[in-house]
Amino acid sequence: MVFKLIFYYIYWSLILRINPSRYFQINIEWYNKEKGFYSKIDINKMIPEKWKLEQNYFDKNIVPKKFPVFMKPEWGQNSNGIVRIDSLDDFLACDYEKSKIPYIVQELAVDKNEYEIFYIRDYRNTNELITITITQSINNSNEDYPINGVKNKNVEYKDITNDFSAKEIVIIKNNLKQLPDFRIARFGIKSNSKEDLLKGLFKIIEINLFAPLPINLLDNKVDKSYKHKFIKKNMRNLVMISSLVPKKNFNRFVFFKKIIRHNQSKK
Repeated sequence: MVFKLIFYYIYWSLILRINPSRYFQINIEWYNKEKGFYSKIDINKMIPEKWKLEQNYFDKNIVPKKFPVFMKPEWGQNSNGIVRIDSLDDFLACDYEKSKIPYIVQELAVDKNEYEIFYIRDYRNTNELITITITQSINNSNEDYPINGVKNKNVEYKDITNDFSAKEIVIIKNNLKQLPDFRIARFGIKSNSKEDLLKGLFKIIEINLFAPLPINLLDNKVDKSYKHKFIKKNMRNLVMISSLVPKKNFNRFVFFKKIIRHNQSKK
């Protein structure tokens, strides 16, 4: 699947004569040049208070109000480096001060269900979204508050986009408009039910701005022909939206710093 995403992105870049390196600049306005990554601390400040989880840099002198909490590298993908801290003793035993990437402590979202909302903004009208998918992350273990991710063998993904009516999709889109105009993004969201999600009763646990994978493609029950059409169509959309990034914002070091930080977060 990843190969197909890359292939069609390059394919459309060549067809449309748009430099494929623009892919790494798509959300460059929100890239922290000093830190060399998309900072979770920076991004958390952009989230409306009603959807925000408390999040601070790791400091043993600042004890969380309650446990468990999640400890995360300030930048990382695919749940790299994330651990759950269940008690004060575990918290005080942490030794993340020496980490090459600063660690943050995130409040636990207690809602029952986890959703991944992926979108690509419409290059013809940047106030709208040309693509949106809603996928549920289902953990089949009996673990309380698991760390879900593509590398967790207990996790399966279910594309539930078609469970939402056209009017309900508009509600989701309107909620997303309360956040910055990212050109592409994937939101990790916790909510107790579809009904609560539509009411705006949810917490945002993560916003992925750098090369976010459309998680709906990991649903094994989705037809392969549909996945192929989805990839082909949306890689064109992605190439087109990349063409709108102002050249004045470009940072040629993004890709290389991303590789370095990715390896650091894995360690």
